[in-house]
Amino acid sequence: MNDKVARIIDANCNRTREGIRVLEEIGRFWLDDPSLFDALKSMRHRFSVIETALRTIMPHSISARESADDVGKEYIPQLESRRTDVMSLLDANARRVEESLRVLEEFSKLTESAPVQDIKNLRFEMYTLEKNIKNALG
Repeated sequence: MNDKVARIIDANCNRTREGIRVLEEIGRFWLDDPSLFDALKSMRHRFSVIETALRTIMPHSISARESADDVGKEYIPQLESRRTDVMSLLDANARRVEESLRVLEEFSKLTESAPVQDIKNLRFEMYTLEKNIKNALG
């Protein structure tokens, strides 16, 4: 498998997992909402299964990582350098998860036996969870 695809898969697995964790903490600690917390925790665990499958298909994905030389590591958009409230955290991290799942969905099509439909299903579930968290935040 191409190292470039492996790097893209690796980076987007990390983004997805990190974004879900931030949302999970909003549901757990900010909202004290057991149903949202459970849904997000379940999503994170189901993503973990997808990530394991992707990393099995591409066992060299972590070794293909080149964080030190990543041309995007120094780029910090103004909107990303500060959050104004919990809603801005929700917006940024829900988008991060949705976009990274879309990238995984597309680049996984370049691999054999990738769980493309599972990734797509998770992305659509995130759209609903984002709406539910927004409603809970008011």
